[in-house]
Amino acid sequence: MAAIGLDFDGVIHRYSRGWHDGSIYDGEVPGALMAIRELMGDYSVFVFTSRNPLQVAGWIQARVQFPVIADIEPLPPDQQEFWDVRGTLLVTRRKIPALAYVDDRGIRFQSWDQALADIKELDRWRR
Repeated sequence: MAAIGLDFDGVIHRYSRGWHDGSIYDGEVPGALMAIRELMGDYSVFVFTSRNPLQVAGWIQARVQFPVIADIEPLPPDQQEFWDVRGTLLVTRRKIPALAYVDDRGIRFQSWDQALADIKELDRWRR
């Protein structure tokens, strides 16, 4: 089964003030929870984050009616490298193999020349 990875901040959590104080302070991005539910019908779905997976899982679980689990080591041997469970959302800090990753800060890699140019363009707009 194909997996889909979703970044938390900026994709699910609105993240309007950036990292701020490290808390999960904002509401959800409009349409995010419905999109997750829809994706879970066809794919195994996981959320990747640099935050504490327990806190993120709790924030999501408070807003949805489907199971959400946090990736806390150690995982069962059959789930160490892949996430292939449909109907349960995993929250993890790991980069799990996936069909696609949805990230608000991603750069689609085609070549290093293109990637470096895209990074420089993003940085130009940041200043």
